[in-house]
Parts: sequence; C-alpha cells; structure tokens
Amino acid sequence: MHTPTVTVTVIALCYNHERFVLDCLENIRAQTFQDFELIVIDDCSRDHSPQVIANWLAQHYPAARFIRHEVNRGICASLNEALALAQGAYVSMTATDDTWLPHKLESQVALAQSLDADTAVIYADAGQMDEAGELLPKPFIEAHGVTEPPQGRIFSMLANGNFIPAMATLIRRDALEAVGGYDERLNYEDYDMWLRLADRYAFAFQPEVVAHYRIVATSVVRTVFAQPSAWYHHSNFLIRQKWLRSGRLTRQQRTLWVDKMWWAAYGLFVLDDRRAASCLWLAFRHSGRPRAAVLALASRLGVSRARLMRLRRAVTGMTRSARPDFKPE
Repeated sequence: MHTPTVTVTVIALCYNHERFVLDCLENIRAQTFQDFELIVIDDCSRDHSPQVIANWLAQHYPAARFIRHEVNRGICASLNEALALAQGAYVSMTATDDTWLPHKLESQVALAQSLDADTAVIYADAGQMDEAGELLPKPFIEAHGVTEPPQGRIFSMLANGNFIPAMATLIRRDALEAVGGYDERLNYEDYDMWLRLADRYAFAFQPEVVAHYRIVATSVVRTVFAQPSAWYHHSNFLIRQKWLRSGRLTRQQRTLWVDKMWWAAYGLFVLDDRRAASCLWLAFRHSGRPRAAVLALASRLGVSRARLMRLRRAVTGMTRSARPDFKPE
C-alpha cells in the first residue's frame, strides 16, 4: 500500500462522454475541499472526449494524471489501473457523465474522519437527471427500491440488490486494496465491490444528496443492461457463484440468487458462448433444474439454441401430424 500523500484520490472515468465531460470536470474543480489528486481515464472513447479532456486539464489542472487507452479495457481494469497510482487515503470515483455538488468531498471526508476504522465506505444519495440535466422525480436510492438506507453491517440488505450510487461514495483506499481491487473478469464494477467490502467492513450513510446521476441512453449502464452481452451474463454468473458458496445468504436470498445464476447461464447459451456448458452445469448443481443439465449437454455437444428450437418445432410438428384429428392446413 502507498502511504497517503493527499487526503483523496478522485478518479474520473470517461467513455464517449464528449457532451458531458466538461460539466463533470468543472464540478470536480469547484469542490470546497481541495486536498485531492485527480486521475482521469479515457477508455478508448470513439468521440472527441480525449481532446476535450486534454484541453481542459492543460488549462485548469495540469498536475492531473490523464490516461488514454488505445483499446477499450472496461471499467474494472481501468479502475484498478487508477488505484495502482492512487496516493490518497480515500478514493472517490465518478463517471464523467455524472456531476458532484460542491460540498461532496468536504462533507464526506469530515464524516469519514469522525468514524472508526471499521467503516470503509461513506455513501450518500444522488439526484437523477436526464440527458439535458433536468432532475427527475425520484433520487437514486428511492428509485432502486430502498426507502430507509441502512448503515453499519449492510451485507444482508445489499444481497437483495444494489442501491448504492457509486458517484456519491467515498471509500478508504486501504479497504479497496484489502479486498483485492476490482474483479477484471466483470463488465460492471460496483455491485461486486460493495458486497466484498460489506463482507468485511461497515458502511455509513450520509442522509443528503451530494451528486447527480445522469441517465443517458448510450451510457455504459444503459447499454449493458438493455442489450446484455455475453460478458454481462458471465459477470452476473460469476457474482452469484462467489456468494452462493459463501454461506452468507439467507435461504430466501439463495433461492433468488440461484434463479439469477440460471438465467445468466441461459443467457450465455442463447448467445452461443463457449462458457455456457460449464456455467449451465454449475447452475444445475445449485438449482437441480433438469433443463439446465439438458442445455449443458447440448452446449457441450455444440448444439446451439437455434438448432434446439428447430428440432423442437420439428418434433412438435411430427407429434401433431400423428394425432388422429390432425388436419394439415
């Protein structure tokens, strides 16, 4: 672990945020607390984001580190790269299509420094806004189904679903390092990290809005969840696999997580992914669903979902034609 030389490391991660990145950077510059270093990563944007960032940093923050990827490495690898360079006692991260209120860092650092070493994460709420910056009716946490945000040891509640706005958090860097950083096999970073931190540390809730989360049709979150890729399905599978064997889940949570594990494995099968067979077999072992075993065997034999559907239609047609009352159209 690096000895802290500043209080906070701010990590700003950009991917095709040309329209919004200046708002984000200006809100970082406007923080009332200034004892921070800034690391900006552009993860191979296809728009003009890198040049916009470079120009702004040259004018306003030449001491910042700017990392430009020539290939897209994903959120988790990008964050680990930044963490390897971080010098702050705390880390605060944001996507560059989101924004912070001016008191975000000051208020969270003050709260963090008042708490004992068992607390690793400070989290607050975030307002939700559209692409034009207009605030939406529900803040982030309420929109994710939580009306009374918990604090302390919150693993059990987190296991029901993620409700923590990543851009509204402050995290102890030594805690991030203690749990091994971000899992680079995953294509989204926050839920897995919250669970791993909550397994070992306490969380403190700051009951106010300190950031604005922008809902953008082309954002990573929107594209990942609206058009799930094999990487997304496998990420879901791996997260469920980790905790199903941990003994930390209640019986009801295990039932829910086994179901999500099955659907993640099935998603891989639908996309004809090479990992489908092994994932379906593990899903069968956890769930006991015969269908998972059948599909695992089909995948192992190289039989795709499309081929299975054709076989099913053919068998259904043969069965119907064999009925005495069958009349072809």
